[in-house]
Amino acid sequence: MSQPPPASGAAPPPPGAPGASAPDGQPPAPAPVWELIHGVRRYWAVVAALDLGLFEALAHGPRDAAGLAEALGADPHRVGLLADTLVAMGLLTTPGLTTPDEGGPAGGAGRAAERGYALAPVAAHYLLAGARRSMATLVRTGPGPHERWPELADTLRRGGPRVRVEDDPGAFYPALARGTAPVQRAVATAIARELPVPAGPEPLVVDLGAGAAPWALAFLQAWPAARGLAVELPEVAHVTEEAAAASPSAGGRLTVLAGSYHQVELPEAAADVVVLGHVLRAEPRAGARQLVARAAATLRPGGVLVVADYPRPDRPTPAATPDLLMALTILATTGGQGAFSVDDLHGWMRDAGLEPGATHHPLPGQTVLTASRPAGHAAAGPLPRPPGSTVTLSTSWE
Repeated sequence: MSQPPPASGAAPPPPGAPGASAPDGQPPAPAPVWELIHGVRRYWAVVAALDLGLFEALAHGPRDAAGLAEALGADPHRVGLLADTLVAMGLLTTPGLTTPDEGGPAGGAGRAAERGYALAPVAAHYLLAGARRSMATLVRTGPGPHERWPELADTLRRGGPRVRVEDDPGAFYPALARGTAPVQRAVATAIARELPVPAGPEPLVVDLGAGAAPWALAFLQAWPAARGLAVELPEVAHVTEEAAAASPSAGGRLTVLAGSYHQVELPEAAADVVVLGHVLRAEPRAGARQLVARAAATLRPGGVLVVADYPRPDRPTPAATPDLLMALTILATTGGQGAFSVDDLHGWMRDAGLEPGATHHPLPGQTVLTASRPAGHAAAGPLPRPPGSTVTLSTSWE
């Protein structure tokens, strides 16, 4: 069915744009819709592999389908199909497998049972539970509680989910805090290296909503003379304490304060850095603005506010998909706003007496905004960049 003609004076949509027909006048191929459907299947295939321990079973070397099935206590045919799917997704490899394009026969039903499977580099680095860069927990927790997604339409009509994560913080937030820590530690390390070391003898870093304390610990590692204060909900504070105890760089310099970051007593005008690491979008608008003001009041002259978040994109381009999906995740699972624009955040910073500084992108998809309290005659100043400038940092997970 052809598209209706454009309104008088309006240009037709460009090829490939929504509403555009293929060059021959036929409807576009449904590949994008199939990708949506397959995306659900891909996700649950990986979750199944994690739940079975499939990646761990291959951690010490390849196995054939029978050996893999035996290790997992599952049927060889079914395990083989899952493993083949993970090969197609680039998460496993098949050592020695040849295809017609490679000059050999493609593996049929008979050869499938003899096929060997091994971890692809991406799985070895990010999907093994014990790997330093592991995202295995994040795969499960990143989308939020899975049962909330089928209710999204009702949630949007209602103005909030039927059950919010914050209604029982101890049920979900500890796993989320552990799952997000490796990525956030890499981001925080890059930012801590970028900020100038404060001139005082004992800089203070305050981390509000610390989780597993990737931000506080990164600053303590970068600044050996610093001390830290990590604020976390009582139901989650044990995760913060465990992370501090396991970190050689903390050296007893991190104090964990259990309580709401809206209510606990904070030092006034004393902190060199205050971090709001991925907490604002889970707040309603008034709560987020109040939290920025509270963080600003904690900063000394010359101190820096660090806000890591996924701001609402100015334009909904394909590149903005991850940020927008993150916002929907918050709407589906919490009472938060989901996302705020950079203009919102900068406005709240200015209202709180801060000067917006540089915006950093330490890793793809990671945005960190900064603002500083005017230093006056303080010896150490904050970021020496004009407000609104953007910095792309080169960093790794090392």
